[in-house]
Amino acid sequence: MAPSILKKVTAASRSKTTERRKAKRKSVKLLTAFRYLNANQELHTGFVRTLNLSTVGALLESPDEFKVGEPLSIEFLLDNNRIAQADVRVTRVTKEDKFYHIAVEFTRVSTRARRLIEQQISQ
Repeated sequence: MAPSILKKVTAASRSKTTERRKAKRKSVKLLTAFRYLNANQELHTGFVRTLNLSTVGALLESPDEFKVGEPLSIEFLLDNNRIAQADVRVTRVTKEDKFYHIAVEFTRVSTRARRLIEQQISQ
């Protein structure tokens, strides 16, 4: 009886640590511009660093905190000196040392921008 319990625990532990990504991600270091309107309709703009990129989202790094659910418009400066623009929504924010890591998912990406992002990921 004990061995079957051990197997179940081991299998459960493995499933918790296995990443289930919707798309392949690539580690990058890209300068990324952002802008958004806050609840008071005040425009905020600035720059963040993109740490990883996929066709469905990205992980950004910033000294500033963002709120989960916040919509942003971002522009990635890609390695080929082209710009890919996307509208995103913040899905997760974690504090890492002096910076925040901001996970975003794409809500609107043009066909051209998606193609540029795919080229960046495949390099």
